[in-house]
Amino acid sequence: MRVLGKPLEASVPRFLSEMKRTRVRLMPWIRLGISAAAAACLFWRLSPGALRLALWNFDAQQLLPALSCAAAMLAVRAYKWHQLLDGGTKGVQPRDSFRSLLGGFALGVVIPGRLGELGRCLFSVESDRPRVALLNLLDRALDSWALLTCGVASLFLVAPRPVAVFGIAVWLAALPLAVGLPTLISALARLPRWPKRMGAQLAAAASTLTRVRTPRFAILSLGSTCLDLMLLFFLLRGFQQVDFAVALATFPWIVMAGGLPISLSGLGVREGAAALLLARYALPPAAAVNVALLLFLFSALLPAALGGIWLLADRQWLRTNWSSDLETLRGPA
Repeated sequence: MRVLGKPLEASVPRFLSEMKRTRVRLMPWIRLGISAAAAACLFWRLSPGALRLALWNFDAQQLLPALSCAAAMLAVRAYKWHQLLDGGTKGVQPRDSFRSLLGGFALGVVIPGRLGELGRCLFSVESDRPRVALLNLLDRALDSWALLTCGVASLFLVAPRPVAVFGIAVWLAALPLAVGLPTLISALARLPRWPKRMGAQLAAAASTLTRVRTPRFAILSLGSTCLDLMLLFFLLRGFQQVDFAVALATFPWIVMAGGLPISLSGLGVREGAAALLLARYALPPAAAVNVALLLFLFSALLPAALGGIWLLADRQWLRTNWSSDLETLRGPA
């Protein structure tokens, strides 16, 4: 059968390929539109003057403990990431691991859903990127498990007790899966569906995952997540005297909303979720939006800015390790 003079078997794959390319080109604009629409809805309900007034009334005494929590969170994540990288080779320099961590933060801000944090391998030497990519995936999976753990704990504050008990049962049933994350990621790396060269590199790097002590790094992930929780608590107390239970009840759901890959950096979605959730505890919408923005500023934007400054200052490393990548992107002259 022929369609417009071309075999149907040849025209369908070409059509699907063109549709895929069109979708890839449109997705950034769609996310930008969602971000703009969400921000417009917030500013329609809340005037900039109300946001400024709420921020002006922030209790500055809560700023130091909030910044301390943000710094401690970054330190724990840096230590955990360095230990993950150093566990396989015992030759990774702290400077190199910290560069890749901050580079991931920088990508996480500009790529929706903080998926850019999975790009830490781009800030390591080319020969080590497959191993770094797998360890990066493990690190982010453990962080997600820690956030879900906080979410299960919050069910005792926001849901009926049978729902909370059921959540605990599901969490306990899934615990072996969390412990077996290195084995699961190793199995995914060895799947035959990868391109031949990439598959060989991933399979060779997967052996390093078997030496990872999952409970130790899961505890570190839980610790960094709890520091983020404390950060939210001090930010809330800067606007209104609230109990710690308010932070626990809302923190995981605000972070999850901001992590949805439907807007740029979670803009609008995160703030809308904060306003809805914190209204239950009599926090004014303007204060709730400011809390969400400050949480994003301290936990993501400041580390991302630090990563950008680091990379700009370390131009020699960029020229040495990104020259081949830039040549590939430019293509033949």
